[in-house]
Amino acid sequence: MRFIEVERSVRSDSWTMQDLHSHPHYEIYYIYKGSRQLLLANALHHIQAPSMIVIPPNVMHKTEGGPFERYNIDVSPEYLNPFQAHVLTERALRVLKFTPEQNQVFLELLREMAEVQKNAKYSRYILEGLFGYFLVSLGRVDLASQPGLAVEHKAPPLVLKVIDYLYSHYQERLTLDGLAEHFFVSKATIIYNFNRYLHCSPMDFLLNLRLTKAKEELLRTDKSICQIAEECGFGSANYFSLIFKRKEQLSPGNYRKYQRAKT
Repeated sequence: MRFIEVERSVRSDSWTMQDLHSHPHYEIYYIYKGSRQLLLANALHHIQAPSMIVIPPNVMHKTEGGPFERYNIDVSPEYLNPFQAHVLTERALRVLKFTPEQNQVFLELLREMAEVQKNAKYSRYILEGLFGYFLVSLGRVDLASQPGLAVEHKAPPLVLKVIDYLYSHYQERLTLDGLAEHFFVSKATIIYNFNRYLHCSPMDFLLNLRLTKAKEELLRTDKSICQIAEECGFGSANYFSLIFKRKEQLSPGNYRKYQRAKT
């Protein structure tokens, strides 16, 4: 099923996303007031309004920070025509900064898209037209003038090194004792730093990473649940299915069927 959803969010206080997460659709994140720290894949970045970032499917991410106002567009790959897919792919994983004139154009389009009534007559076609013009405008933004993602140095090197290690070794049998031994620090030091800077434990981070990789395999391959469980570092297919259903409210097999039915 092709889909697009546009929503506006306003926070007047500090707020941290509860969990790292990923999804099989694009997320266009446009912050127009405030700033956020963004954990994207295996690096921590800082985004300052007004700016936009395109998060592609199946990339783990999480934001935190103080008060902010932003728009989100969630759109499935099947919704996009070839030109639109090219625009988003070319601009993915980079922070885009805009001139005041560009910012005004994008904000007005986002406001109009968010206000389209889903069940109103011709709303589908109105939203398609506004989104199409939004991506035409985005395609005109000169990428050479964009600074790219700014790395936020708040998280200590230990946290970033452990994250990088988990990305490289998530398929293996990893333990907190093993991580502490590998990085020559205590378990308490790793736990403290992850909880302080990422608001999760290192093993929870690893679990979410494995689930993200498993979702990719479920959608792009016909591998069995047992094979995916083994390749993504889960101890057994039963354990994988139990954790997956707890997180996604669907079994791995039903998740595969549901997501493929959208196409």
